[in-house]
Amino acid sequence: MPYRMLACDFDNTLVPFGEAGPRPEVAAEIRRIQKAGTAFVVCTGRCKAALETNPALLRGLRYDYAVCSNGGQVVDKAGKTLFSAPMTNEEMYALVDFCEDYEHPLEFAFSDGYYAYEGYEELAKFYRTRQQTGLVVYDGEDQDRHLTEMPTAAFLDFPAGELERFQAKYGYLNIEFLLIGEEKGHYYYDVMHAGTDKGVGLRGLCEAIGIPLNQVVAVGDGNNDIGMLKAAGLGCAMGNAAPAVKAAAGRVIGDVKENGLAALTAELWPAADSENRP
Repeated sequence: MPYRMLACDFDNTLVPFGEAGPRPEVAAEIRRIQKAGTAFVVCTGRCKAALETNPALLRGLRYDYAVCSNGGQVVDKAGKTLFSAPMTNEEMYALVDFCEDYEHPLEFAFSDGYYAYEGYEELAKFYRTRQQTGLVVYDGEDQDRHLTEMPTAAFLDFPAGELERFQAKYGYLNIEFLLIGEEKGHYYYDVMHAGTDKGVGLRGLCEAIGIPLNQVVAVGDGNNDIGMLKAAGLGCAMGNAAPAVKAAAGRVIGDVKENGLAALTAELWPAADSENRP
């Protein structure tokens, strides 16, 4: 049975760290399989707006669907939401109350961007110093953005030991905390609704458009990709992936700096193959 969808992580899978966008070889391969009818899905921790307002991120590539906020929201190429798993009021307010009490920077992802509910200046500086294209935070310290829609994810900065203190008080909520970085005693987390990950988002997308998961190839390199690698018919870890990701994958492919994704698509979707139309 031919595969009908390629779902791939953004950072260090589609785009090598430190580079401005997908390499020409990778972009050409993705356009080729799209033309043959294979759906191309970007799966990222970024919110919907970060992709829509910064097309330069993809260097001209156009996704058919996007799994955003680590599975919290799934959209089609027109920006229509096909699936969502937003945070609940209880989850959101637990984060707000805790971060206010201990003065930890906290932002939430909404459909139109990131809003800082605590520590706006610190978060704005965080993004400026890292020059991460597409990641801009708005001042949301009036804390009213959620009155029109609930956030699809959160991002926060905890010092060592603070996650344990949060869990001691709010662990019953089973909120998903994903460690994405650490620097000088600061631990950075993406936070999602209980039970949500990219695998949940991918499953929601496939149910919405009628493509069986066993006809999906998923590719990633980070711990936040494990859920989708397990959910897909074929889960592939990049050669540069973390050990836990490789262990969860069905196979390991080439390194991102060796255009591993392009080699995979050339193998799975040969140029003469036009039988994989959705």
